[in-house]
Amino acid sequence: MASSDSAADRVDVAVVGAGLAGLTIALRLAEAGLTVRVVERYPRPGGLARVLEIGGEPIEAFYHHLFTTDSSYIALAAELGLEREIEWLPSRMGIWTDGRLWDFGTPQSLLRFRPLRWPDKLRFAVSTLLLQRRADPAPFENVTAAAWIRRHQGERVWQRVWGPLLYQKFADEAEHVAMVWLWGKLRLRGASRSRSGLGERLGYMRGSFARLVEALERRLDTLGVPLQLAEAATRVEREGDGFRVRTRTRAYAADRVVAATPVGDYLEVAGHLLEPPEAAALGALRATGALCTVLELEHSLTPYYWLNIADPAMPFGGLIEHTNYIPRERYGGRRVLYISNYLFPEHPLFRAPKREVLAAYLPALRRVNPAFDESWILASHHFRAESAQPVVTTGYRQRIPAQRAGVPGLYLCTMAQIFPEDRGQNYAIAYGERTARTVLEDCGIR
Repeated sequence: MASSDSAADRVDVAVVGAGLAGLTIALRLAEAGLTVRVVERYPRPGGLARVLEIGGEPIEAFYHHLFTTDSSYIALAAELGLEREIEWLPSRMGIWTDGRLWDFGTPQSLLRFRPLRWPDKLRFAVSTLLLQRRADPAPFENVTAAAWIRRHQGERVWQRVWGPLLYQKFADEAEHVAMVWLWGKLRLRGASRSRSGLGERLGYMRGSFARLVEALERRLDTLGVPLQLAEAATRVEREGDGFRVRTRTRAYAADRVVAATPVGDYLEVAGHLLEPPEAAALGALRATGALCTVLELEHSLTPYYWLNIADPAMPFGGLIEHTNYIPRERYGGRRVLYISNYLFPEHPLFRAPKREVLAAYLPALRRVNPAFDESWILASHHFRAESAQPVVTTGYRQRIPAQRAGVPGLYLCTMAQIFPEDRGQNYAIAYGERTARTVLEDCGIR
């Protein structure tokens, strides 16, 4: 039986979830004078920004970097005294297609990219440039990426580049993904290159992005905001004009509740409070999970930081060699390779043990680099997140979850709301800020 807090422990707002969005919401509400409590299922805050250690250095369990356009993250880092800790470094991108590695992502690399013929290259370059310069997402919201690419870039571009990448990320939903999702990715990357003025520069925080999470944690502590860690919310109940957030051992009273969680988690703990149409609409949203295997290697696998895998025969969609971007000396001289795989949670590999996942990956790693040998692997780590990439289909704008639930005082902040941008650290903060403003407005605080 969960025990109850006393009336004195009742807060103005309970925040369920201590990822970047939840921590940002808690910060802004507390700064405005509200009493706040955060409830988090994991032992540490940060959500997808959690870390492990390699060579004594913290590093993300799921690869992260910043673009120069990530203004919300950069502003919060500056506010917390960490802006100068962000390094802006060049990166190199490649693609695996037609059975080999190719440079990719620059005009020079496109000229040498033999899987496309010259007419394909011209259409690809011109249409991509136009996409990056188009500020209005509306023309791309009701057409699929598959249809738009085939029409404007050609079938060969679809088959050699975009089709395999989208199928790897979205499986049977690939043909239904809206062009606005791809437009957002291309526009963001293009704008980041333009702003740097030096070609592509990506940002990484010395000592890992966990430093921002730790700084938020310290600031919340000074504001008197308790973080109830390792206490998963099991149910949110209506209690008079307020709510009670229950965990397995405690119950916390609050006037308002913000769920800063994936949609599935929100429905699990608060879905019973919603009207059936609202719950059904949320339940119809789909998201792929992320399976991320981190290898500590003796030798480098490829010359690239970011390698897209545009090959349906390969069992993963990306190889991110972190130490081709950040010096390996920080990690005890070890090479760090992320193997990125997006799968729906029902895929058999998603919940398979690490040894089975590695067994599926090793032949593909040898295809990428025939010299690769299993003896290169000094250590391996395995992470999964069930809801990591919302599936943005045509007409998605009309299905974006509302911040305010149909129940007064209940709010949702989730990556499924991020539109037309794509999810990431920057938008977790930006949408956390937006949700906090909504709550403050409803409290009569401006």
